[in-house]
Amino acid sequence: MRNLYIFICVLLMEGLISCQNSLKESTATYDVCLTESKKIVLPVDENTYYLSKSIFQFEEDNKEYLFFGNFEKRQHEILIYDIENQNLYKRIPLEKEGPNGVPAIYGCIPYFNSKTFLVSQHNIGSTTVIDGEGNVLRKYNIRQPQNRNRLWADCRYGLSFFYTPSFMKDSIVYFRNGIFTQHMNREVWKTIPMFNSLNLKSGHIGTLPINYPDIFEDDVKVPAGGGYNFTYDYNYKQERLVCSLTGYDSIMVMDDLKQVRWYNGKSRYLKSVRPRVYEANGFDWLRESKGGIKYHNIMYDKYRNVYYRIAEFPYEFKPNESAFDDPKGREFSIIIFDKDLNIIGETKFPGNKYLYKMSFVGRDGLYISENNEANPEFDEDKLVFACFTLEDIKGNDK
Repeated sequence: MRNLYIFICVLLMEGLISCQNSLKESTATYDVCLTESKKIVLPVDENTYYLSKSIFQFEEDNKEYLFFGNFEKRQHEILIYDIENQNLYKRIPLEKEGPNGVPAIYGCIPYFNSKTFLVSQHNIGSTTVIDGEGNVLRKYNIRQPQNRNRLWADCRYGLSFFYTPSFMKDSIVYFRNGIFTQHMNREVWKTIPMFNSLNLKSGHIGTLPINYPDIFEDDVKVPAGGGYNFTYDYNYKQERLVCSLTGYDSIMVMDDLKQVRWYNGKSRYLKSVRPRVYEANGFDWLRESKGGIKYHNIMYDKYRNVYYRIAEFPYEFKPNESAFDDPKGREFSIIIFDKDLNIIGETKFPGNKYLYKMSFVGRDGLYISENNEANPEFDEDKLVFACFTLEDIKGNDK
């Protein structure tokens, strides 16, 4: 009799767990997923490195182009690719010295066409505007007089990378403020502006009156950038700025660069995260930090009026891997939001094929690089991008 009682209890518990799991699954309504529709292959020569953080799509004369900053491995040029014809349309060599010299290039971004580019420069405290032939139009000093080492580093990271693209409004360029002291507690973080600004007419340097949010659970000192780094994109149609904090589930939204709102941006595959202090020291801290759950770039798709957010899955470094390098086989997912920032889908990707840190939105879909060194078909002599489109999966559980 006692055994029968235990058996019935086990059955009841299994049924209860099953019902709870199905209820949990049923609360998530995912209407779309990303499906690969085609590939494009762009040629490179022996002087072109296959990786770039300055990669942007733009349109001109009803044609679609890809801006590719060839600045790695001591290269010093801009490449413009014709996306439809999959060929090199234009090469813009840049000078290092002289009246048109642009030394120490860290990144570059086109402003709406192939005629104006904004160049961020490393360790010299300036940014430069050039034309489509590489001629210098104007140089700006972006150091703060009261803190000479404050803004030049921000320019490197927050001005011209595809995941932190500076944006322009009324001749003012806005870019991320991301350099801090070694350790800062909650009270200090709340005083730090998230964005700097550069007036292209006057050269004035300023800040947006929006500071880093107070989202720590405890009043702790956090290493520079420890979970408070963020990526962002600007929706010019709605004048909406969307920010994805590296170590936080929610996404931060600002309309007209004033009103701040928060939206759920959590991956359904990952546990909840907040910025935190890592207890390990030295290289162990670095491994724990880089291998933990993270959210990377967020992108606005103006063609389909949706947003994409990349979620990085936990990664265990192998003994022979350096924590200074990015993991080459890290799985990830892309969360899809509608125009009102509601989650409408999420698609998982393998870690041994795609390079999500080199991606862009185009007319035909979301392009993700396949130049991942963990990819068995990796070839450094060409740029390969897979194009993903939205597919309706309403009613299916994917």
